[in-house]
Amino acid sequence: MRIIILFLFPFFLFSQHNLIDSDDNKQGYWKLYFPYSNDSIVSEEGFFVNNQEHGLWIKYHENGQVRELLNYQNGKLDGIRVVLNKRGKLIEQEVFKDGGYDGIQKYFHDNGRINLESSYVLGDRHGLFVKYYRNGKKQESVDYMYNKKHGLAQWYFDNEQLSIQYMYNHGLIVDTAYAFYKTGEIKSKSIYSSNELNGEKISFFPSGFVKEVGEFLNGQKHGSWCTYDSLGNELNCIKYKKGVKL
Repeated sequence: MRIIILFLFPFFLFSQHNLIDSDDNKQGYWKLYFPYSNDSIVSEEGFFVNNQEHGLWIKYHENGQVRELLNYQNGKLDGIRVVLNKRGKLIEQEVFKDGGYDGIQKYFHDNGRINLESSYVLGDRHGLFVKYYRNGKKQESVDYMYNKKHGLAQWYFDNEQLSIQYMYNHGLIVDTAYAFYKTGEIKSKSIYSSNELNGEKISFFPSGFVKEVGEFLNGQKHGSWCTYDSLGNELNCIKYKKGVKL
């Protein structure tokens, strides 16, 4: 995605700038320059009100291309922030309110495709988070509730086939978790309670035959664990007690 921006800012065209008042506060329109450029290459420009950034600020790459567009309210980021690379392609698009994230934040791969989207409410990650592969296919999807994963979480292979699936409750893994082969067959299913394996875990061959089965207790193997060959024949069974082989 290539961004073309036209700026018509007559309010930037002042003969006087970089003013400091009698209280030593920056006021009005300011231009800042790259070091060692002898004040010839502008690095950023915008307005100060009582020593605080206010309104639109523009930052530049050394080649003169716009690097960032930022909006301030009394020194705090407020509104849309856009970041562009040296070729003018969009790489970040963020939304702020009173200095914190608020709204949908978007980040892009260098090929222009979306990298991730994340929802925030007043500084907290809240809502859907989605990450993408460079080819545009979904890599990860999970809901957040006030900075904690909550609800269904899914990870994908780069062919969009489901890889792993968890259920979260306020940041803790609960219920049944699934893993899959890239070809779609189920690889394993496990029972979780409060972020720990608690209950039966079964692993499968791609054919669907059971590969291994056993129980966990508070994250440790407990009871009989049996393994099988690809035809379903039992190979061995081992007993555990709280993670210790008997």
